[in-house]
Amino acid sequence: MPLKRLLLLSVPLTVFSLGALAAEPEGIVLKQSTTLRVPLPGEAGREALPVFVDADQISGATEQYVEASGQVVARRLDENLSADWMRYDQAEDRLRARGNVVLTRGRSRIEADELQLQLASHLGEMRPIRYESQGEKGQYVRGAAALLQFEGEDRYRLSEASYTSCPVGNDDWLLRTGDLKLDYADNIGAARNVRVEYLGMPILFAPWMNFGLDDKRKSGFLTPGVGVSDRRGAEITAPWYWNIAPNHDATITPHYMSKRGLQLGAEFRYLDDRYQGKLDFEYLPEDKAANRDRYYGRILHSQQFDANWAGSLNVSQASDDKYFTDLSSVVHQTAQANLLKEGTLSYNGGWWAANGRLQSFQTLSGNPLYSRLPQLTLVASRQRPQGYPVDIDFSSEFVRFSHAWASEPEGDRFHAYPSVKLPFTTSYAHITPKFGWHLTRYDLDRAATGGILQETRSLPVFTLDAGLEFEREFAFGGSPFVQTLEPRLYYVNIPYRDQSKLPVFDSALLDSSLYTIFSENQYAGVDRVNDANQITMALTSRLLDNLNGIERIQLTVGQRYYFSDQRVTLPGLAARNANSSDILAILSGQVTNRLRLSGNLQHNADTGETARFGLGAFYRDGPGRALNADYRYAQGSIDQIDLSAQWPLSPMWYGIGRLNYSFRDSRVIEALGGFEHNAGCWSLRGVLHRLALTQTETSNAFFIQLELRDLTKLGPNPLDLLKRSIPGYAKSDEN
Repeated sequence: MPLKRLLLLSVPLTVFSLGALAAEPEGIVLKQSTTLRVPLPGEAGREALPVFVDADQISGATEQYVEASGQVVARRLDENLSADWMRYDQAEDRLRARGNVVLTRGRSRIEADELQLQLASHLGEMRPIRYESQGEKGQYVRGAAALLQFEGEDRYRLSEASYTSCPVGNDDWLLRTGDLKLDYADNIGAARNVRVEYLGMPILFAPWMNFGLDDKRKSGFLTPGVGVSDRRGAEITAPWYWNIAPNHDATITPHYMSKRGLQLGAEFRYLDDRYQGKLDFEYLPEDKAANRDRYYGRILHSQQFDANWAGSLNVSQASDDKYFTDLSSVVHQTAQANLLKEGTLSYNGGWWAANGRLQSFQTLSGNPLYSRLPQLTLVASRQRPQGYPVDIDFSSEFVRFSHAWASEPEGDRFHAYPSVKLPFTTSYAHITPKFGWHLTRYDLDRAATGGILQETRSLPVFTLDAGLEFEREFAFGGSPFVQTLEPRLYYVNIPYRDQSKLPVFDSALLDSSLYTIFSENQYAGVDRVNDANQITMALTSRLLDNLNGIERIQLTVGQRYYFSDQRVTLPGLAARNANSSDILAILSGQVTNRLRLSGNLQHNADTGETARFGLGAFYRDGPGRALNADYRYAQGSIDQIDLSAQWPLSPMWYGIGRLNYSFRDSRVIEALGGFEHNAGCWSLRGVLHRLALTQTETSNAFFIQLELRDLTKLGPNPLDLLKRSIPGYAKSDEN
């Protein structure tokens, strides 16, 4: 803490005794060296070092007193005490100084008109004082006090004190206190009649407060928050922090919403060597707008029982389906469709692992999901066991699925998938054949219409993955580059098995991408395994800057070719009627040191239709200078543009904004606009935020936050929102 460093100056340098007047030894002359350095000792070691005194006049009597006047300077290492007059009385063990008293240590300085101090008892005073300090990272603070009293070792008291991080001559904000006690022995501070002034106006007042003087947590009120939104009205939060124990704490937050009522929130956290967790709870009695009680709770817990066993718990519950759309302004919460309820227990055996899970969901929108009660998995992997040139993998799963709707099938499913790979690799090529076997067993209590209760599916799998890597060096525009050429082939053969009567618990069609066309199965989950006789061909080329290794351009183009018709499908989806997949391409690269581009394309060459298209440009010209543009298109579902920026408007003003617009729906999905003013020792941020909650509902909110550097932040925090909404966003004081 800067103030502690300043106060400590007054004690070490006061070893002002006759020993300081000893003559320097003669006959020994040392040459200065810029390479030899003696490490600075700690606080205890400093007091054993000598003090050197310079003055126009020095007089004294042995074992009685030492007196110096006229530009007096006492110094030890990086500590200095200077004054117009200074006297040390040995009998009283008292040091006195007056006239331009200045204490300095490193980058800290304290000034006073006079100083009196009993050295052994650390009792005395300085008046009036002015102090300033600069931290290792450039943090600057200063202040003043009418009186500084020394009340024992590491205990101080200041009267009519002030504190600010603004430079000299600038009092944009000041913290003032009538009485301030600092106890560094117990690391506790207390203040009376505290007020914060901003631009000459009081904005905060407290008749009494206490606080910690170190990094340890301490119970007390945190900075209140103020905001406004159209769905919740004017909002005020007053969080109170409870430091229960070194590894336990809680935050209790009353949250008043003029359109809703008074909500009480609580967060309890705990931490141990083997476990950690968090409990959240919010309760709003008699919501004015909804005319009912609202609540939300969540339990997060993870634990490492020993070197092998671990477990976790993640359980959440909301009072109703619209809890988050009504009471939250955070996009990832308002978009939640399901709340997870899950407990896990796992064992890590090194090359094998087992896991048990109980999982269900509270559905907030859409159809209910299947519960897994339980899910048991066992996986294993061995590379070149006993020196054999093969890799062996095994995965298995047993799940009991249940569903809230009686019309949906439910029951048990067992699945096992052993496989063997034989990799052959050189510096420029690789080829890996793989042999595997899907074995799946269903024992159902309830089947879908036309389905079966018991069935076993057995499917052999063969894949072959091969690729080459070529590169060449060349120069362009006077700069050296390396270009690569990387062709890849991936063949899959899986015979057909009729799976039309099997249930669909957790399978879905994977989106087509350059990742999924190199997968064995086009379906997620194991309820469907595609029949396949197909090959994927792709070509990647990279342009690498040979000076720094930066990938300036990467282009990948790929397509899958089918040698047989598709027969395995999901209910409601038609079979493929083409001999090849869409052409897939991605383009990305750090084109210049400031500009990065990315793009993707999924195009049907037979019909000429584009199924997916995306193009993004990201410009960075240093912190606080970010421009982002991103266009996304998916046939029949997405047609959006996303623009965001943070840019300086003047030396102290920054503009911030984002627009996410859907051309398909002709509506704004999310938008924000605002400003950030950085005055050096304080910042002001204002943000207007609009968010589409559903197809017909939106939320509008206003955030304004005043940050007093090295003191506090007032108002709701928009930083998380800005960092999420504007890629590359940086606080103005970090620029």
